[in-house]
Amino acid sequence: MDVAGARLLRQAIEQHEHWNRAEAVRDGRQSARDPNAAQLIELDGAIRRYRGGDGRVFEKRLRDGRWLVFALTE
Repeated sequence: MDVAGARLLRQAIEQHEHWNRAEAVRDGRQSARDPNAAQLIELDGAIRRYRGGDGRVFEKRLRDGRWLVFALTE
């Protein structure tokens, strides 16, 4: 594995571990994989930021043990 491959693997593991912070993910109430993972652009504490196909940015925030869509912006 080259440096770029190792970086991608590390990012994938980090994203997965971040998603698993939600109790609802761990107990099966939410998907074990983030359905929007391909659109993920940033992780920040209890926030996951995404860019949709239309260019809009939306967030999921960890609230009461679940990832919830929190904001949609231009």
